[in-house]
Amino acid sequence: MKRSFPILFIFLCSWVYGQNLPGTKLSIKKAQDEIVLDGKLEEESWKQADVADNWYQNFPVDSLPSPFQTEARMTFNDEFLYVAFICYDDDSPDVVSTLRRDFDYSLNDNVSFIFGPYNDRLNGYFFNVTAAGAKRDGTVSSGGNGENAFNIYWDNKWFTKVVRYEDRWIAEIAIPFKSFRYKSDVKEWNVTFDRLDKKRNIKSAWVRTPRQFYTGTFAFAGQLVWEDPIPKAGTNISVIPYVAGGSFQDKEVDPEQSSTDLQAGFDAKVGITPSMNLDLTVNPDFSQIEVDEQILNLTRFEFQFPERRQFF
Repeated sequence: MKRSFPILFIFLCSWVYGQNLPGTKLSIKKAQDEIVLDGKLEEESWKQADVADNWYQNFPVDSLPSPFQTEARMTFNDEFLYVAFICYDDDSPDVVSTLRRDFDYSLNDNVSFIFGPYNDRLNGYFFNVTAAGAKRDGTVSSGGNGENAFNIYWDNKWFTKVVRYEDRWIAEIAIPFKSFRYKSDVKEWNVTFDRLDKKRNIKSAWVRTPRQFYTGTFAFAGQLVWEDPIPKAGTNISVIPYVAGGSFQDKEVDPEQSSTDLQAGFDAKVGITPSMNLDLTVNPDFSQIEVDEQILNLTRFEFQFPERRQFF
């Protein structure tokens, strides 16, 4: 009789916490019709897509379902990876602090799509969109463990459309396959979704995540199962040219003196393999790079600033 209580306790814990734990799967099928980013989800591909629902809170508590649920769907074609969110809400005004790209995650109502195309639970990408359509994107490293694991200084080309309704807002995202690196022979990706409801101070996620962990942590991610073949990964080539010029004129001397200066160059990245890049540069220019933020470090550990220069 003494052993019955621990066994029963373990069984109850497994039953309570066995919902949406790692291993949760979401199937993705190839779209059979054209997807239009209009915030309506009327295409047949969206109606037949697998749904990531039953989201749980991560903050302020991690033991209750979210009072305002969210649904995520995914599909793809030969060019784009599509993600759609239905964020159920009421008619309360959304909290949106800015329309600027790479907004502050903690100050806006937004949803996130975090995925690891290498299926290693270490590296991947994230894409965020606010209730007003502002975009945020970046890379994930170290499995998403810690704030520094999310690098917002990776920017790429993708598209989104957000439409507000009385009881919900819908976000559609189209990400070109050529905008990120992936392996064509991997049949499953790590994937998770989260939502910050700033006006109610509630953070929720598709995969139930303990409060002490980030909802983008790959340790608590599900699996994206490709039912149709993934488009073959091609060679990614990115060229970033620049032209800079200046003019100087000294009118205090006689005769007047003037000079002009013109500089040109480019940076280029060539994806050789999914894990190897070839970086090229001619006369690099770092004048447009943002300065590092001022940080007061009172710890005994050095602080490492993220690299913002394109070439590096």
